[in-house]
Parts: sequence; C-alpha cells; structure tokens
Amino acid sequence: MHEKIHTTFGTVLDYIITGVEIIGALIILFYVVRALFCLLRKDHNGCRDQLTTGISTGLSFLLASEVLNTIIAPGWTDIGMTCAILLMRAGMTLLVHWENKMEHQASQREKEQSDHH
Repeated sequence: MHEKIHTTFGTVLDYIITGVEIIGALIILFYVVRALFCLLRKDHNGCRDQLTTGISTGLSFLLASEVLNTIIAPGWTDIGMTCAILLMRAGMTLLVHWENKMEHQASQREKEQSDHH
C-alpha cells in the first residue's frame, strides 16, 4: 500500500513539474513574441524590457519546477544534478533582475537629465 501511494505521488508530481516547466517556457515565448513586436515598431527599450521581464518570470517558474523535482529525486546523484540546475537558474534569474534594475535606473537618470534641460 505504501509503495502504491509513493508511486502515485511521484507520477502526479512528475505531471505537475512538467506543467510548471511548460508554463515557464510559454511565458518566455509569449514575451519573446511581444519583444519582436516592439522591435518591429523600433521600440528598442520596450523590446529589452519585454525580454527581461519574460525571462525573469519564466525562469522563476523553471526554478519552481526544479525545487519540486528535488522532492522526488531518488538518489544523491539526482539531487546533486537538480541542485546544480537550481543554482544555475537562480543565478540567471538574479542576473536578469540585476540587469533590469540597472536599466531602470539608467532610464530614470536619462529622464531626470532631460527634465533639467
């Protein structure tokens, strides 16, 4: 009985992880398409904003799927691999957030300088 519950839980969690990964990928794809439209309108700042927002949001979902994956990781090798992927995605998320923050601060400075002139 215990084995059946464990197997069922693992299967359900596999589907949930796959669903969360698909959502993350779709979010990134959605924002890439939006960024392409901004690029076609020659709105390069909007394009950058769309991409960083989409990548950041999508990576957050992908991070969530990796956290869920650690629940069902059967051995230390799998746990180590999942942790490595988790660290890599977390690092990418932090870099995107940092870039977004720097870009926002730069645009604020440009706006303040143009308001003073």
